[in-house]
Parts: sequence; structure tokens; C-alpha cells
Amino acid sequence: MTKAKEKVYIGIILVLIAASAQSYYSFAYAPTQQIEVYYNQEHALNEKLINTIRDADKFVYFAVYTFTRYDLKDALLAAKYRGLEVKGIMDKKQNRDVELQREIFNELKNAGVEIYEQDHASIMHLKVLVTEKAYASGSFNWTSAATNLNDEVLEIGRDQNIRQQYQNILEKMFEKYK
Repeated sequence: MTKAKEKVYIGIILVLIAASAQSYYSFAYAPTQQIEVYYNQEHALNEKLINTIRDADKFVYFAVYTFTRYDLKDALLAAKYRGLEVKGIMDKKQNRDVELQREIFNELKNAGVEIYEQDHASIMHLKVLVTEKAYASGSFNWTSAATNLNDEVLEIGRDQNIRQQYQNILEKMFEKYK
């Protein structure tokens, strides 16, 4: 075998080794499309949401049917005070009928959070939070009963495709209820 052929074969082998190493690294070490589902009888769902809010760097958007947890309100206010864009939508009937929710709605609004009420005859039943990094969605209303008593689930994910879909929905709703 000639020296030129040896160099070609060695070059091919090195390319194959490099491609294999890159493939292995991508499979074994690259960030995954992390999606986790939590059950409230095994996890504190309010803490999972608070951590998602704390992890945000640019914005926190939310839509929630019933909202009576002060710790979640405080996490949203903290995000606002650190300079993040915080926007939300709450159900109009719940704001009217649940005194604690009305207080939270007013406190967020008075702090400069852009917050809207849906204005149609039906209910706004979403329970969604989205940031530039993650999304959270499920049956979990932001209440003590949902945290401690009910059977609730909360999905938190970092899949950018799904996260973007939730963001798009909330942005459309913000425009609709402005």
C-alpha cells in the first residue's frame, strides 16, 4: 500500500471516530427535551411553579382560573420587581366571586403587572404558566385546596416547541382581552 492510500485511510478513520464521538456526546450529554409530570399528593406543585418563575430571566406569562395562593402572587411580584415582563389573565367570574382572588388580582395590577380578565360568558379555565425557558400546565389551580387536598397534576417542560405553542396561545389571549 502506498503512503498516499495510508493517509486517505487514516483520514477516513479519524473522520469516523470524530463523527462517532459527536454522536455519542449528543446522545449522552446534550440537554434533553425535559418534560416532567407531578402529582400534588407526591410533590408541592406551588413550589414547582415558584421555581419555574424564579428561573425566568425575561418574562412570565400566566392564565389561571382560580388564584388564591399568596406565595405564587409573591413569586410573580418578585419577578416583576426584578425587571421581568409579567402578564396574566384570570377568570372574570372568579375575580368577582372569590374575594381573595379579587385582592390578588388588584394587588398584581397595582404593582404594574399587566393582568386581564376574560370578558365572555363562559369561563377562562386555563392553568398555564410560560417563561422564555419553560412552561407549566395541568389541572392545578393556584389554591391551597389544589396544593394540599385535591388530586391534581402539573406538567413542567422545557421543550421549546411546546413552550412556544403555549406562549403563542397566551399572547393571542392578551390581545383578545386587552
